[in-house]
Amino acid sequence: MTEQRPQPEPLDRAALVRDLTRLGVPRSGLLMVHSSLRSLGHVTGGAPTVLNALLQTLGPDGTLVLPAFTYPLSRDPDFVFDPVHTPSLMGAISDAGRRHPEARRSLHLWHSITAIGPLAETIVTSGGESAWDTDSPMRQIRDCDGLYLLLGVPYQNLTAVHVSEIELQVPYRKPVWNKGTMRRSDGSLVPLVSVGCPPQPGHPGSDFNRLGQRMEDAGLVKLGHVGNAIARLFGGHDLRQAARDLYEQDANGFLRQDGLVTTLAYGHNIETDRGEHCVANPSRMYGAE
Repeated sequence: MTEQRPQPEPLDRAALVRDLTRLGVPRSGLLMVHSSLRSLGHVTGGAPTVLNALLQTLGPDGTLVLPAFTYPLSRDPDFVFDPVHTPSLMGAISDAGRRHPEARRSLHLWHSITAIGPLAETIVTSGGESAWDTDSPMRQIRDCDGLYLLLGVPYQNLTAVHVSEIELQVPYRKPVWNKGTMRRSDGSLVPLVSVGCPPQPGHPGSDFNRLGQRMEDAGLVKLGHVGNAIARLFGGHDLRQAARDLYEQDANGFLRQDGLVTTLAYGHNIETDRGEHCVANPSRMYGAE
């Protein structure tokens, strides 16, 4: 007879707040989160519980930012970007943020973000057509020394590195203007021009884990866990300087070498059909994203 192992208690909001606070997520901060719900383990109430825990930890004066990217959908030539109804394809937690009644969303065919809190309006309306250039929402978060939280995902998910790539004028990313269509709140359709910076032909793939591991080795990252998810917390100014230092030492510092991605030293890194997950205990990954 097979012995039944006791299952861990489901996480509730109080447990998540406790872990986030212990990690160092501050009250009243500006925080951008990349996340994996399944890495956390079983959460009572699912993604909305995680979202509410993040908002509670930050408090009413804090601002939470989440990716709300749509680029898999936007490959469809008939794609219409609807800021209210087009889902985020960056996981259940990010889509829960998009659906929050106080959420504001930036306007971009592929790389919109959602923000909730006092700085939300300023962040989502900054910049113009590009998601990554000097005045973009992504750049505002980094240059305001906002914090980044990787919640159960590796640095490969850290799209803020693209901001540094554009700032450093890497030769393998060039701006591309694309014309699309957006649906307004009244149902009318209007043109939407968005600028992306896709990799040039021959790009070997990104290795942002290399930058992240260097930051960890330098003591610039707070490491811990939230539930079963490995959590990594660090600041925008440290990220900017570390990216510049790496690129000045090695112009290929953000790229895969021999097709490989740097393995992170802390925690377990698990590949699944939904990407890579960073967890404390692989057996505690929950089965639904």
